Amino acid sequence: MKKKLLHLFLLLNLVIINAQDNSAAQEAERKKAMEAALKTEDNASGWTTKGGIGLDLGQLANINPYIGGGSNRLGFGGAIAYKANYKKNLLSWNNDVNVNLSTQRIGNGALAVGSKDKVPFEKALDLFTISSNCAYKIKDGSPWAYSADLFFLSQLLGSYQDSANKKIYLKEVNTAPFNTNIVSKLFSPANITFALGLKYQKKDNWYAFISPVALKAIVVADQDIANLGYHGTEKNDDGTYKQSRIGVGALGRAGYSAKLWNRVNFGSEMLLFSDYIDNPQNIDVTWLNNIGLEIVKGLNLNFRVDAFYDDNKINNVSDRDAIGGISGQGKRTNWIQQLLLVYNRNF
Repeated sequence: MKKKLLHLFLLLNLVIINAQDNSAAQEAERKKAMEAALKTEDNASGWTTKGGIGLDLGQLANINPYIGGGSNRLGFGGAIAYKANYKKNLLSWNNDVNVNLSTQRIGNGALAVGSKDKVPFEKALDLFTISSNCAYKIKDGSPWAYSADLFFLSQLLGSYQDSANKKIYLKEVNTAPFNTNIVSKLFSPANITFALGLKYQKKDNWYAFISPVALKAIVVADQDIANLGYHGTEKNDDGTYKQSRIGVGALGRAGYSAKLWNRVNFGSEMLLFSDYIDNPQNIDVTWLNNIGLEIVKGLNLNFRVDAFYDDNKINNVSDRDAIGGISGQGKRTNWIQQLLLVYNRNF
């Protein structure tokens, strides 16, 4: 009887040990599979990419309205963002492309009896930016890196300003009461900054870049637009304006991002430039801010506030009491606010 119990006990131990081995092996396989599923690997070239698209839509149909009851309104806009980053050993290269567009039309129908021209779309926003930063760490594990930085700012579509109401339209219209002239378009103007310096980045969510040698160029490819004198180039003796302007100075750039309360993402980036020769105390500023609320995975409600100041450029001066909301031109900070529904996806 004792021998039978001993044999039974040994057999039970063998079964338990075998089951534990199988369980451990299965657990190891599950863990390995889970790690493989969660791991994000770069492709052979070390590239990772991400894209996002946002939409802004406002529509109102008012058919046969009461007198004083309003007009039709159609407004739409969007934002496209694309990131392409490369990282291998001590080298990193980050690239961002952003497009922001918005337009609206109030009312419809022909502008005049017998005219084929319809009520034009107003331009509310048109921004096209490219940002690129290449960095090579001084040594492995160091937060410091030698770095080159590039920033490009322009617009995609033509802008036609009405001489009477000062509003900007998407096409030329010269049927009364409209009398528009082109004031800007792609590469007219374009602001380009290029700088060599040092980048400090101890954590992934923030960085700082400083350059004692930076170039800033204003390019106006269209001579007629340059001759308007709005875009910061110098006037020639014959009354025309130069199509480019280059400044040399110091540049600083910093960025920060954070995730708040699990579903809220915040990001801010600022670029400062001071020209050594041309009024160095007047600093050009580019400040980009974004707050995103995650509704569901991949879908966010984004609130953007951006600010631009260039000491060489002339802006329209906003005035609620003036005709068309514009009371003239001068050096001013351009503030832009957007509320967008954005879909993000990794590629």
